Amino acid sequence: MLKQIAIGAALAACATFVPQAQVNAQRAAGPDRATGGATTAAAGAAAYPTDEQWKDSKPAAALVAKAKAAAGTDPYLQERFAKMCTALGPQNVGTLLRNAGKTPEPPHQIEPVKIFDNLYFFGLNTIGAWAIPTSQGIILIDALNSAMEAETIIEPSLKKVGLNPADVKMIVVGHGHFDHFGGAPYFQQKYGSHVVMSKLDWDWLETPAGGRGASATRPLPKRDVEITANGQKVTLGDETITLEITPGHTPGSMAYIIPVEDHGKVINILMLSGANITPDRASVDAFKKALAVAKAEKVQALINGHPDTLGFETRWIEQLRSNPNTNGYLMSVPQFSKFADIMGDCAEARVVALEYKGTN
Repeated sequence: MLKQIAIGAALAACATFVPQAQVNAQRAAGPDRATGGATTAAAGAAAYPTDEQWKDSKPAAALVAKAKAAAGTDPYLQERFAKMCTALGPQNVGTLLRNAGKTPEPPHQIEPVKIFDNLYFFGLNTIGAWAIPTSQGIILIDALNSAMEAETIIEPSLKKVGLNPADVKMIVVGHGHFDHFGGAPYFQQKYGSHVVMSKLDWDWLETPAGGRGASATRPLPKRDVEITANGQKVTLGDETITLEITPGHTPGSMAYIIPVEDHGKVINILMLSGANITPDRASVDAFKKALAVAKAEKVQALINGHPDTLGFETRWIEQLRSNPNTNGYLMSVPQFSKFADIMGDCAEARVVALEYKGTN
């Protein structure tokens, strides 16, 4: 039986973004040094293949061809394939502009928007947070960069959609970078919110390479709920989230299966936190396992914390504002299954290309 943490019952009884480093820097120094993150690869290993490796590796090309075939003639999947299946994989808009020698748009606030009946997004154009109201309080997914943003962005955003910040009982942090946990200490101290993170990232935050490195100037959340195994669940009221550990971006980056309601119908969605960075075989295997779980759970949408990255398009937010019946995030079950195959094959292709040494 899968281990479950029923936080809801226990609580009832108790009644400035740092953009992703330029890809050239990542290739030179590795993702752990370039972003303050960590990978399961050897220290200093590059996260991405060179253009030559990507072009010349026949096994990588075969995986790319397989992913392209999965996209078929579906315009949505073709767009996703074009972003996924490159040497660099899906990158945020700011990184792409910096790599092209251009200046990205400065961070600015995104007003809260209802993505599904019980799922709200708000935050910045560079990093966001999510709120899920339940029968026993609110689950917050990620907490922006800092206590200041928790106070000036998260709290007002919750109030704008009719939610009470004091009802935030649980904060699930996707991985141990400060743009995801920065506001969590504020909610812990002010409202007694419980913070959920993988044990691997709780431990990593206490090391020089982790929170005491790149995030050394940021107050860390108090160690709280630990996720130690794939398939572990956290529950608050009538909402249960299933978590998978997907190392690569940090040692304990996580993916979530989240039940939400779409016009009254319960569907499952997938959230990936850092899983698009898969620099070695171990991280790719973990990523593909999480995708297999998502397919088995008949997932129909993908979200993540960074807008305009990995299939979470801000243009769909504006569509939802003008017409709540037009939801660009929603896919059919077969469509998502093909999308998952594309993500997995493209991630594996990058690792295969990284291994290419000039012969096939």
